[in-house]
Amino acid sequence: MSLSNFTFTGSAYEQGLAHGEALQESITKNIEIYLNHFENEAGIGKIELLENTGKYLNVLREQSPEYISGMYGIAESSNIAILEIAMLNFRYELLYHALGKKLQAEAVDGCTSFAVLPEAAENNHLLMGQNWDWIPDVECVLTTSVDPDGMQRMAFTEAGIFGGKPGMNSEGIGLAVNGMYSTNDDWKRFEKPFHLRCYEVLRSKNMEEALHVLAGTPRSCTANFILGHAPNQAVDIELAPDSLRLIDPINGVLAHANHLVDPQETGVEEPGNPRRYLTEFRHKHMEELLNNQKPLNVENMQEILKDHEHKPQSLCRHRDDALPESQHTITKTAMIIDLEERKMWVSDGQPCKAVFEEFVLS
Repeated sequence: MSLSNFTFTGSAYEQGLAHGEALQESITKNIEIYLNHFENEAGIGKIELLENTGKYLNVLREQSPEYISGMYGIAESSNIAILEIAMLNFRYELLYHALGKKLQAEAVDGCTSFAVLPEAAENNHLLMGQNWDWIPDVECVLTTSVDPDGMQRMAFTEAGIFGGKPGMNSEGIGLAVNGMYSTNDDWKRFEKPFHLRCYEVLRSKNMEEALHVLAGTPRSCTANFILGHAPNQAVDIELAPDSLRLIDPINGVLAHANHLVDPQETGVEEPGNPRRYLTEFRHKHMEELLNNQKPLNVENMQEILKDHEHKPQSLCRHRDDALPESQHTITKTAMIIDLEERKMWVSDGQPCKAVFEEFVLS
């Protein structure tokens, strides 16, 4: 199956219009999936959820009129209410906070990310990427955005979420992401939401700008980001609401999963989670595989992302039938980025089943 790559051009509003028109059916499906997920897993009904969304939307109008206009474009062309589109775009804060408070031990997690410095790569290029793991039925796409100032951005996103998540831009900036929790998380802090920060990182021209997007203001909820900038800069940044930790590559390699590597060092506590060992395994295993196969190239990194040790809770994630179906998580895409060449290799689904397709920013 081939991965759809949609190109959206123009202002944020114009890109939103194109997004909503092209992906209306998938957006409608994603809204239904999340409404059910909030109700069944977090105990939040549609009325309460959209009320909370409206509160966040009012704050976002001040934080980023540009991002707001992109969401309104999606809403207009898809003929879907703006609160439902906004719910998708705020779902990180609203859902992670709710799951972290209510479920803790059973909260859905996902994603194993990495970066490889030129010294550890066969072609001496900065490489990065991840397996992005999430709810099996959520519909996702690859988008290429061409902004009025000429910047191009290529990113993986869920239908209805403006801008994108893991990806790269024409300035050589790359982004990988991991969801995390801490006991300080609270969506009612109304700080810049996760997806706005992803959008602004991919609008950054250098590492300093990208770091400022993440660290320049407090956060509502905890998250992890790996940032890269060609030719040779890479750093992991664990972001808690009021604190952060920068983690540099060791021997040319960075890896991260869904836990704070050292919560004390970051200055927060994580909710109790007896399944923490699964994310610790993925982090350690990714790190070991990368180090053992240096110098790395795209082909052996593809094999690493297909790895099934500890299946189904492996790097290439599969449904875990020991868990309730509502807590199933699978790898939705595997991504490798060459920031020097502005190339991405991306799978439409689990990399053990789907081919890696090559995409290039012109």
